[in-house]
Amino acid sequence: MTSAAAETSTHVEIDGQRFLLDRDRDLVDLMAEIEEAARSEPRFVHLSDGEELVSVLVSARSRIVITVEHESRARMPDSMPIQLPADWDYRD
Repeated sequence: MTSAAAETSTHVEIDGQRFLLDRDRDLVDLMAEIEEAARSEPRFVHLSDGEELVSVLVSARSRIVITVEHESRARMPDSMPIQLPADWDYRD
């Protein structure tokens, strides 16, 4: 038996460079920070994917696109072993 689990990933694209955003980052706060940076003198906005930190200089001329992608995947219970079909070719 399988169950569907929906996950999302958020990407921030700044001047054509795409960054994966940490799932814990508040998207509304980040958007407000980007808007503020675009209205003022150029300043750095910090992005993290949970492992790496990237600082991007944002100005009024920066082109920024934020994309939230919804992924759906089937989950198999942990107790159910994976069984290969009987006609599977086991040779390397």
